Amino acid sequence: MQFSDTTLWPRMHLRISATLGRVVKHILAILILLALLLLTMTRNVAPDPYVYDEADYMYAASLGFAANFTDTPTLPSADFLRIGLARGTDAAQRQALSQQIRARDDVVFYRHWHGPLYLYALIPVSRLGLTERQTRMAMLAIPALTLAVIYCGCLWLIPGRSGTFAALAAGVLFLSSNAVVASTELAPHQLFALWSVGFLFLLSKFVVTGRSACWYGAVVAAGLAFCTLEVAFVLLGTLVICGYLERGRPRAGWRMAGRSLALFVAVVVVVWPAALFKLSFVKGYLFMAYLGLFRKAAWGNEGIWEVWGRRVLDSPLEWVAIAASLFLCFRWRGNSGHRAYPMLVYAALMLAATARVVSSATRYSLLFVPALDIFAALTLGPVLALSRAWYGVAALFCGFLGADEYREFIRNRSPDPRPPAVLNYIRENRLEESTLLVPQEDLPMIHYYFPRAHLRGYYDLKPEPTGNTRILNRGYPLRIESQR
Repeated sequence: MQFSDTTLWPRMHLRISATLGRVVKHILAILILLALLLLTMTRNVAPDPYVYDEADYMYAASLGFAANFTDTPTLPSADFLRIGLARGTDAAQRQALSQQIRARDDVVFYRHWHGPLYLYALIPVSRLGLTERQTRMAMLAIPALTLAVIYCGCLWLIPGRSGTFAALAAGVLFLSSNAVVASTELAPHQLFALWSVGFLFLLSKFVVTGRSACWYGAVVAAGLAFCTLEVAFVLLGTLVICGYLERGRPRAGWRMAGRSLALFVAVVVVVWPAALFKLSFVKGYLFMAYLGLFRKAAWGNEGIWEVWGRRVLDSPLEWVAIAASLFLCFRWRGNSGHRAYPMLVYAALMLAATARVVSSATRYSLLFVPALDIFAALTLGPVLALSRAWYGVAALFCGFLGADEYREFIRNRSPDPRPPAVLNYIRENRLEESTLLVPQEDLPMIHYYFPRAHLRGYYDLKPEPTGNTRILNRGYPLRIESQR
């Protein structure tokens, strides 16, 4: 059957118009979600000086791209292990060990043994001459990109109306998550969340379609995550488990496993060659083992019920949706559950890997919360699309969002006056190149802002005087004691 030109072109025009209309609607939805996300996160960005972790990351960034790319200078892995075994187990010598490593300008130490990929983004930003708050705000581009990936990933994974509802639900859950909007400090966890989200969508697409390109894309994302945080071994475990469960796929087998391993190694060599040529990645795992074996409360000393209670109360919308999706998944095992099971595998492994992290710091929740948000959206999206009750659910979501916004608005943020006071005191008294004995928690900050100062840290409340030096006291107001 043939169509005349007068019949064919109007139909094509209608299809093109409908497609463009859907694209415009999705772009508008993404822009609205991004505006809400950035508006919420911007309120949480602190103008405070860089302290401890942030100060070390900024100092590592000041060493430049080449130093972070090649891990130069750094302590050889064999020497790191030898010195660590000799001194690391002795609490009295840990301080001397830290001073020795800092004196070497060990770039891996200043990255806290993480991969350099986050520093590749931080280095150009740190060169712009921005204030502390502006630098932190510039790095909000990472969670903004994560939100866009989540929205587009849901549309890519689920076609049609169900995918639209899943994308909207995932976006709302992500921007309402306290783990996301409160993690505004300089740290690689937001970047790791971006790689893990991309990894999960690619792996889930492989589960649905069996396309080998999606599998290899997930391998690349795992390699990028490995160059960001050591906990990326969870992504590798997820690949192994899902690969085993999908072993009946065409072209799946040992050849595919070998190619995956080669691709993973190639990504690491390109992004972080020192990880293999200098075995820098081994230091991260050795340090994690050291913390687990010899340091009490290395990742926080709060109670597990206290931490989880705060996580749930800070993001009730998110956890209600996650609980509902888990109920639906195990109550009705449909296609959505099959499509989203890599998210559950990843979240379970990550929760097990971070079980000892009993800290209320929100950045640690970023390791598993986005995966659970995506799982909830992929499970609830098709249900909402088929139900006329979605208006009530949307109103409930808005109510929870309003409650979160109100709680954030009335929250009283009292910045610590001590860090800026320490910096001002040193400047006003011209101590930038003096020998100072300072509280250990202040040492990274003072070292970053005054790299020419000769610093020694102390843990004791009343340190013993050693030679001609000045002692900076703990607490506030500040006091300098001169010892001769």
